[in-house]
Amino acid sequence: MSLYEGLKDVAKVVQQADNVELYRQLIDLCEQALDLQAKIRELTEENAELKKKHNLEERIQRHKELYITLEGEDCDIFFCSHCWDNDRKLIQLEKSYGESTCPQCHWSCIYDKIEYEKYKQRYYY
Repeated sequence: MSLYEGLKDVAKVVQQADNVELYRQLIDLCEQALDLQAKIRELTEENAELKKKHNLEERIQRHKELYITLEGEDCDIFFCSHCWDNDRKLIQLEKSYGESTCPQCHWSCIYDKIEYEKYKQRYYY
C-alpha cells in the first residue's frame, strides 16, 4: 500500500467520524506527504545525475597535447579539455591532418606532429 492510499483510507475513517477539524488536519498532512514524495523523487534524480558525472570524471584521461579521452572507450576519440574543464561537457574534437579542433569553443591542438608537418609542407610550401 502506498503512502497516498494509506492516507486516503485514514481520511475516509476520519470523515465517517464526522470530525471536521481532524479531517482538515489530515488533508494538510496529505498535502505535505505528497510534497515530500515529490521532493524525494527530485533528490533521487539529482543524486543519480551527480553519480553519473562523478563516474565520468573518474574515466577522464588527460594527454600532454591538451585533449582528453575516456578510459574504456575508443582512444581515437578526442574530447575538448577546455570545454570539459569549464562546462563539464564532453565535446568531441574534429580531427584532420594531425590537428584537432573543437566545434564548440574553436580551441585546437596538434596531436600528430608528423602528419601535421606533412600536410603543411604539401599545401603551404
